[in-house]
Order: sequence, then structure tokens, then C-alpha cells
Amino acid sequence: MTLTSSAAGGTVLIADFVNVDAAGKVNIVGGGIQFLGFDPGTGLTAPFYVFANITVSIPSVEAAQATVEVILVDADGQPVTLAGPEGQGTVRVHQDVDFRHKAAPGQQRPPMGFPGSSNLVLAFPGGLPLSAGSSYEWVVQLNGTRLTSTTFFVPGPVAG
Repeated sequence: MTLTSSAAGGTVLIADFVNVDAAGKVNIVGGGIQFLGFDPGTGLTAPFYVFANITVSIPSVEAAQATVEVILVDADGQPVTLAGPEGQGTVRVHQDVDFRHKAAPGQQRPPMGFPGSSNLVLAFPGGLPLSAGSSYEWVVQLNGTRLTSTTFFVPGPVAG
């Protein structure tokens, strides 16, 4: 038995800065970006972070794990391919997540069915070489099924 997207919810947003502290609290600065700055001199977007939170109802110990993917797609829904140190590749992060609660020794765990959650933070401190004048979307999938997404636009200089 595996977790399904019907037992899950998610949030994804773009921000100037995101971190998750040692206590698991999320700190977001400048969250909710829809228009990502672009430098025509470098061909890069402004620096940014992507934050994704996935929360699931855990039905049983056997169904407490899932694969989470965060994928950058273009306006046509196709994965974005960029050049990297090992050649061309899609902008995709894949992680196997165990949603069970980790209780400190001597501390009671919540009952099955209590929501478990996972946070992913992607940092792009140098920006990305995306095309100005184009729309993109960060898509979060749980076990291959779309869970949530956020759309953004990269404005460029006006021609003429």
C-alpha cells in the first residue's frame, strides 16, 4: 500500500529566501513571487528559492512513504531542459520521503492518521538561465501524481 495524492495536500511558492530551522519551522522572506526578475546582461533570472510543503494523512506504517518530485515546466507543460556540468538535463528534484513522525526518546508519537509533513527547499542563489518573456510552472508530484503547482513569469525588456 502506498500514499496517494487523495490523502495529501501541498503548497509551493517562490520567495527571495527560505530556510527550515532546526525545530522544523519554516522562515520565508519575500514569499509569493509571480514575476521573477531577469538580467539581460547575464541572461539569468534574479536569485530565488522554491519552497514546497507536502502534508499527508498517514493511514498505516506501511503507507507512510512516498516519492516527491518538484519539476520546472514551461508554458506547454514540458519539463525545462538546461545545460549543466554533466550536459543537458531537466530541472527536477526527486526525493523519497518517510512521513512518519520522529518523536524524541520518551515522547509519545501521534496516532496513525495524524498528518505527517515534509518540507523541500530549492535554492537558486545565482538564478537560472530562463527565457525572458516566458511563463513557467513549478509542479509538485506525489508518487507521480500532480499535487500542486505555482506559475511565474520572467519579464524582459520591452522591444523598441
